[in-house]
Order: sequence, then C-alpha cells, then structure tokens
Amino acid sequence: MIDIRTAQETDRSALLELMADAAGPEKAETLARRWDWQWHEDPRLERPGYRGVVAVWGEKIIANVSFIPAGLHLSGQPAAADWLADVRIHWGLVREAIKAARRAGVPKRDLFPDGLAAAMFDHPDPRPIQLGKHIGEAMMSIGHRVGFREWPEAGNRMRRVSLRWPLQQVLGRYPGAVLAGAADLALGRLPRCRLPVVDYEGPFDARFDRLWEHALVTYPAITRRDGAVLDWHYRRHPDTRYDVLVLQQGNDLRGYIIFKVWLRKGRRISRIVDLLTARDDLEAAEALVVQSLRTMRRHGVERADWFVSVPWLQPLARTLGFEPRLTRRQRAQPLMVRGLPETSLYVTSGDGDGG
Repeated sequence: MIDIRTAQETDRSALLELMADAAGPEKAETLARRWDWQWHEDPRLERPGYRGVVAVWGEKIIANVSFIPAGLHLSGQPAAADWLADVRIHWGLVREAIKAARRAGVPKRDLFPDGLAAAMFDHPDPRPIQLGKHIGEAMMSIGHRVGFREWPEAGNRMRRVSLRWPLQQVLGRYPGAVLAGAADLALGRLPRCRLPVVDYEGPFDARFDRLWEHALVTYPAITRRDGAVLDWHYRRHPDTRYDVLVLQQGNDLRGYIIFKVWLRKGRRISRIVDLLTARDDLEAAEALVVQSLRTMRRHGVERADWFVSVPWLQPLARTLGFEPRLTRRQRAQPLMVRGLPETSLYVTSGDGDGG
C-alpha cells in the first residue's frame, strides 16, 4: 500500500534518488546543490528543514511535493500561504505499487480516486492558502479536481529580443552580428528608456526595505520581497547569476528589476524574475522593463520571459511586444490558487521554485 506522510529532513537522500530516477541525474545534482540554500537559509522559513509530503511504497519514496513559504501579505498583514512546488512522481513505480495493492485485494476506492498527486495536494500539512505556477497540463487538470482555480490575470508571457546569437552560431561572430542588426529590426524597435535606470551590483540595502514597506501597504496582496529575501535569492543563489537594474529617486528607489540570462539547448534565453515599483507606477515599470530588454539585446538574448500577474501591467506587456506563452496544446499556463480570497495578487517568476 502507498503511504502519504509528512516529509522529513532525513528523507534527503531518498528524495535525491527520486529526482534522479524521475527527472535525471542533472536535476538531482541541482537539488543537492541548492538544498541548504533552499531549506536552511531562506529567511521566510519558520524553522530550517525540508517541508513537503512524500508517497512511500515499502522503503522507497515514489512521489513528493514541496511546500515553499510564500511570505504572502494580505492588506499589509502576513497570511499563511505556501507555494506547492517541485512535484515529482515516479510513474513507473506508482503503477507497480497500484498493481501490487490490487493483487492484495485493496478496494479501488482506497487507491486514490482523484489520483496520487491530488491526494498529496490534499494532505493537511500545507498552509491554508496554496499557490502554484509553471504548471503542466496534466497537473492543471488534477488541480481543478481538488479545488484549485485559475487566476486569470496571471500568466507567462514571452518576447523575441534578438537574432544575434543564433545567427552568430551559424555565420560566425562578426557576420552574424552585422546581419542581426538588420534582422532585429523585424522583431520591433525597443523604445528609448526615458528615466535614469542603471546597473546595480551592490547589496540589497535599506532602500530596498523602504520600497518594500511602501509596497506592503499599497498592494492588496503581495509576496515578501524585502532586502533579506532579495539578498538570499539573488545574491546568494548557489548556481545562478542575476542582473539587477535600479531606478533611483533621491536617496531612495523608485523601483528595481532583476533578470537572468542563460543557455538552454544552445539558445540564449532571459527571464525577468522580479520587478517592483509603487503600485500603478507605469512610467517606472516601463523604464525598467525597456532597459532590461535593451541590456538583453546587447547580450544577444534570443527570447525573454516575463510572468505578469496584475491587470495594470498587462497593457504594458502587450505594448512592449510580450505575448502569452502557450503549452504545446496552445493553452495558457496560469497561476493556480486555492484558499485565496478575491483580490489583486502581485507575484513574480522568482516566487516559489521559479527564478
């Protein structure tokens, strides 16, 4: 019989084995490298140690889901919320376990009528408000069955930025760069940045805390992004480098944007992982996104992703050429929530297991 139970820190080696079997050794190596950073150093943790549930068959973990603290605030007050993330199921072993249970005479009604993933989502351990994003189509269907609903204002968007990198790979560095100058015009001119946005490599100091404190009381619902969280996530990440741009206003910040650039299957990709300005400050948001795109183009980035979650940023995303990013079946990948009251929720790609 499959047992679903609370995960423990001592499950680490078994979880790494599951990751290697279900997703490959590279994914397992990434999980191992990030373990202490994710489960012991995150300032949002109430106490250090892995949080999640696991499905166990005999002595072997065959599935898991992690609960990452969201740091959610509603009307300026902390709310009990988790990101349900890093769902892994070893389907081969799950099928073997179910067949063994049926042979042992276990009634079908006791074999997870809504599916194993749904049973793990319904475990009492996660906090009352649950969030999930970057969800595959199969998991979206499971989520709907157990009471998750789609957050229609939120979803992944993407924009082509430059053809320099693929052209240089084919034609060589200099011919590719020359041809890309003309080819990139077909992707649309990038607007001029009209505000003094600059690169920033320093610490996430008190200015970031003051910007967060202002956002905390003006955004109806927002996840924690003070200096401590930003420093942990974007300066102390064990294997990812992030670029930070800021828009200064006197001795304070009017806003910041954070993005990363990486190679994926030979393509240079970028993702905007965090953006914060005063609520409805479209001028500042536009300047930050535009300058980030211009920086990406200089780096030869082929495509940029941006997870947009609030209505006031949607027109800006469309104006700047970002289109909904769809699955292979041409479906959107929305934010999915359970237990969250109706509100305007601001989250970014860097929340949860993103970024």
